[in-house]
Amino acid sequence: MHRRAAIRRSLLAQPAFARPTFAKPTLARVRQLALIGTGWSLIGLGALMSPLPGPFGFPVAFAGGVILLRNSADARRLFVRLKRRHPRLLSPVERIRVKLRHRRNAAKAKAAATA
Repeated sequence: MHRRAAIRRSLLAQPAFARPTFAKPTLARVRQLALIGTGWSLIGLGALMSPLPGPFGFPVAFAGGVILLRNSADARRLFVRLKRRHPRLLSPVERIRVKLRHRRNAAKAKAAATA
């Protein structure tokens, strides 16, 4: 049984007064959805720009992919699945991600050491 189905069944098994009420989307969720939409838009724009002369399409699509991977769990799952199936194809992307992660961690460590 999938986890979502198990959660749904456990919620329905509770009495009505004990069920959680689903409130309006919070500002953080609206921001996340806006960023996901922006990521997909940039990927589409990069695909449209790819036939133009120059390397303009790839960096735009790459930026959209980065935004999407930072804000969507489904996109991260898909990326991990593709990375496992086609490791040689996505190894340059993974190298960039690791390099950026190391830079980010070094900056955090430096900030913590000075504080």
